Amino acid sequence: MIKRPTFHWLMVPALLIAPGLAQSAGPGDLLNGQIDGISKQVERRAEALVERKVAERTRERVVNADELPEKLQGQLSELLPVRTRDGETAFYETHQIDGSRAVARQWFITATAEELDRLRLPGVTILEQQKLEGLGLTVVRFQVRPDIDSRAALKKLLPELSERLDRNHIYSPQSRASGAVPNGAETTTASLCPEPVRVGMVDTLISEEHSAFEQAKIVQKPFLTVANQTGELTAPRAHGTAVASVLVGQSTAQSQPRLPGATLFNASVFYEGSEATSGATLAHLLEGLNWLAEQNTSVINISLTGPDNRILATAIKNLQQKGPMLVAAVGNEGPAAPPLYPAAYEGVIGVTAVDKAGALYRWANRGNHVAFAARGVDVLVAHPKGGLVLDSGTSLAAPVVTALLACSLPRMSNEQAIQALIERAEDLGAEGRDPGFGHGFLDDQSGRFKNQPAG
Repeated sequence: MIKRPTFHWLMVPALLIAPGLAQSAGPGDLLNGQIDGISKQVERRAEALVERKVAERTRERVVNADELPEKLQGQLSELLPVRTRDGETAFYETHQIDGSRAVARQWFITATAEELDRLRLPGVTILEQQKLEGLGLTVVRFQVRPDIDSRAALKKLLPELSERLDRNHIYSPQSRASGAVPNGAETTTASLCPEPVRVGMVDTLISEEHSAFEQAKIVQKPFLTVANQTGELTAPRAHGTAVASVLVGQSTAQSQPRLPGATLFNASVFYEGSEATSGATLAHLLEGLNWLAEQNTSVINISLTGPDNRILATAIKNLQQKGPMLVAAVGNEGPAAPPLYPAAYEGVIGVTAVDKAGALYRWANRGNHVAFAARGVDVLVAHPKGGLVLDSGTSLAAPVVTALLACSLPRMSNEQAIQALIERAEDLGAEGRDPGFGHGFLDDQSGRFKNQPAG
């Protein structure tokens, strides 16, 4: 991998001091006008260097944006409009200095009706209050003035509530299209169990009309409305269609769905930002998880990642107490990237991807939160426009583990099902559990990795 330069905040004060140093260098030898000209030139170069370093920070988490001065946060943020299907701007997306994405100036807090009154402050606009009964949460979404758009500022305004608030972060799908299907590519899968299991999924919309889903039972609900806005956000289909095809799809007449008797409940939470980007706001993710909590599913597949978030952490914890097991992709940010969420939350089953030779996917995240590995490189999946394509990512490995758990849970407790997977897993990395493969590789099909080195 290419070694990326690291941007440390400690570099910035030195850059900002540079103009003053230029002015003090030989004041008796330079005219005032020349001094000013050199000073401005150095300042421009310093600003350009700061901007260049910021552009390189997407895979770095050196410092949290909330710890920076509000003025600098505003200068470093990128504003990208997200529009409804009618072309109206629903909100603006920003890139934070820690590499995360968020809805500009929007925050969430868990609060009671009495605590809600404390939010009625100058510069704070309450946008929405929701009671998410499935998650056991009452959340308030609010917007702030630019000068108080930081954790430090909000902690001063709301000291007693500061540990229960966080940004309206944006989460990303975790697969990358690889290309067309080559001649002779393997297209067969075998059924894992016939039981009428109930499986949840939070993702993009699924193209149910695809031939791969002719025998599938899919129930899906979109969560793409924006409070105080008319119209819905545009729903992408590629990612959810691909993940669903791994769970319940039938790619050819010779193939069988992994879960032929399953009912798949899909919460569609991703909006389309452009042809190449999509995202799910925390607001929509919470709504989707809340709906899934009410569908009596045994396991929920979450093939998306993003930053740690206090509200999401609470929601995940409450959802786990409801009963369903949570399986999540660990992410495609690379071996040196920090943990991504919700896969890194305690109790969530983090899944990484390997190729047909048993080697780790080159972009897969690593860490102690990795629980299992499954096939996720050059996987044949359904495409929304018809046919099959090759796709790669930890997103496509997660549903393999989800399917295995779904087949075990009718006969086992959650703990017993996990132990059964641990005993079944093939150790491909260092002996025992390791940050790359977790407990090991789970092959739900042919056992073709046996006795092959991980590479």
